[in-house]
Amino acid sequence: MKEVQIMYTKQETLTQELIAASTAYYNGLDSGMTDLEFDRKLEELKKMEQESGIVYPGSPTENVGAAVVSELKKVTHEAPALSLDKVKYKDREDLTKWLSDSHNHDAAVISWKNDGLTCVLTYENGKLVQAATRGNGIDGSDITHNARFFKGVPLTIPYEDHLVVRGEAVMTFEEFDRVNAEAGGEYENPRNLASATIQMLDANESRKREIQFKAFELVTPEPTDDEDEMMYPIVGREWVDLRYQMDRLDFLQYLGFSVVDRELCDSSDILKKIEQWKDDLQNLNYPTDGLVITFNDMVYGMSLGNTGHHFRHSIALKWSDETVTTTIRDIEWSVGKTGIITPVAVFDQVRLGLGSNVTRASLHNLSIMGKLGVMIGSKAEVYLANMIIPQIASCKGGDKEISYPLTCPVCGGDTYVDASKDVLVLKCTNKDCAAQQVGKLMNTFSKDGLFIKGLGESQIVDLLEAGLVDATPVSFYNLANEDRANSVYPKESEFAEKVTKLWEKDGWGRKKWDNLMDAIEASRDTTLQKFLYSLNIPLLGNDLSKKLSKFWHNDTEEFISFVSEIAAQAGKNDRTVIKKAMDTLTEIEGVGEEKARNIVWWAYNLPDNDGLKNLLALRDELNFPEVKDTIPANNSLQGLTFVITGAVHDYKNRDEFRASVEARGGKVAGSVSAKTSYLVNNDVESTSGKNKKAKELGIEIISEDEFISRFGK
Repeated sequence: MKEVQIMYTKQETLTQELIAASTAYYNGLDSGMTDLEFDRKLEELKKMEQESGIVYPGSPTENVGAAVVSELKKVTHEAPALSLDKVKYKDREDLTKWLSDSHNHDAAVISWKNDGLTCVLTYENGKLVQAATRGNGIDGSDITHNARFFKGVPLTIPYEDHLVVRGEAVMTFEEFDRVNAEAGGEYENPRNLASATIQMLDANESRKREIQFKAFELVTPEPTDDEDEMMYPIVGREWVDLRYQMDRLDFLQYLGFSVVDRELCDSSDILKKIEQWKDDLQNLNYPTDGLVITFNDMVYGMSLGNTGHHFRHSIALKWSDETVTTTIRDIEWSVGKTGIITPVAVFDQVRLGLGSNVTRASLHNLSIMGKLGVMIGSKAEVYLANMIIPQIASCKGGDKEISYPLTCPVCGGDTYVDASKDVLVLKCTNKDCAAQQVGKLMNTFSKDGLFIKGLGESQIVDLLEAGLVDATPVSFYNLANEDRANSVYPKESEFAEKVTKLWEKDGWGRKKWDNLMDAIEASRDTTLQKFLYSLNIPLLGNDLSKKLSKFWHNDTEEFISFVSEIAAQAGKNDRTVIKKAMDTLTEIEGVGEEKARNIVWWAYNLPDNDGLKNLLALRDELNFPEVKDTIPANNSLQGLTFVITGAVHDYKNRDEFRASVEARGGKVAGSVSAKTSYLVNNDVESTSGKNKKAKELGIEIISEDEFISRFGK
């Protein structure tokens, strides 16, 4: 399938390029290409689509605008979209018996149970004709107008017969944070926001939010034991046998769908596989609430029938759907970096999931707290969402109502209730609130930013209170500079007095201080991508930082020049530079007007309160690697996905290795799946889980030296 994937990736790149040009043109902006060039590229795209049989979402050959509907029409599914029977993680050993009792059919496919909204797609003559929500399993709602813009949903496929596919429409954690911040903290979790987006009436609005579709079941054609009907030829391998679940999912991937990660297992290794998948939870960027295990032989699986509630060919392993009853004792009010004040329930300690001791859970906003009926003394049902996040499922009783604070619990500034989105969100009015400053500093020095190991919220607060730093990131590097100049303690100076006094506090001391100074020094070596992320520009997350870094050729001076040119316009009436900057940013794939406006507005306001001065001072305290020609900005690895495991030797670290792959158009994943092209491990003969999984899937394992020999460094 490698040959097909590379071809489709080139087509997808051209599709995105023309979408961006078309969007700019219809919004009165410079599209970056002449009409003649656009027409020629459009003809090239049409030819690619005809040859591949696939039309990617939003293709300008198909879409002249996004649809708006007055209501979501009812749709009756041609096959019931039933649920699955479930087994709890603590009872996972029951799965061994479930498989071994299957009369020599114990081979199964394991995949994620994604936590979004199930959708059913129908194709006729190779074209998407309908998309519907699962609804009650019998009837759903028509969402075709929105599904055309989901990532992972091809509009046209190289298969002419009737085809029905089920999948989960999900939203990544990063996209949830972005959209929820815009909405003022209106939504509780990615699933709720994905559901609201999918069912919008105006596709012009829903398409502004990124929804990803992950196919998990080929419904039609149904599996049979007729070999002539089930064998289907595809490019890259001789056949797929649609009798088997693994082949059915491979077939969907061949057709252009984004498909769930999956691997084969059986009764002898299912428990080990479950642990490996559980370990990979941390690598997922979208929510999941368990695993799905499906008999690979779907003829056998379908022969088991179904109840009115669930199919018997599959079973869902739930990480934890258990709730524990506890008593709410207090409400704390947590101030975030955007000024939103979140209610946090404090309750008697309970033990959840795999042994976590939990005493707190976020209530998200005033509306959700009111809907749950939270009171002091309430009996609350608490659980762990996604095996990680404490949540309150329900509350009963209580003897004291809760009043929100009229002043910020951190700075004492006035609070107000924002009801602009029909959701009650408490906010602090003071932009200089210490909690907001601490939140921004924590983001600046997080792992995706200028990572200072060991620097947490309490340490930042202590340093601020001691007068050793202020709210600017550069002050932390000035602190390290001052420490070097006063490295012999005690010393008679105001600085030395502050430091030695801090050492007397719990959690500090000379060793802790020295470790922090070493960590600050280590953080000076960074990249443009991390620098961008650290600046707390609204809506600028890790993904956008990566795109902008690539656009500016990983050259910090290109970014500084761009920003300085905008900042120089502050207070002037000439908008030419501002428009030019907007046009430049919106031409980058994945950068819409809103993201571009935030960046430009941030740069325009930099001269206020010495912002530009502090930015340049921070730049001068950091060390950026020279832009090297050894990592050319080409597409030589486009269409290839690598998993990198174990120690590396030729590269400085895995981050540098990842940057090399991504700079050349490749992808780096955290776990081995059917989509992996190569597993890179210097211990090729290792018996690790990733090596074993790669061998089972027929994925080549290569060393770092072999990677460089084949693909260059």
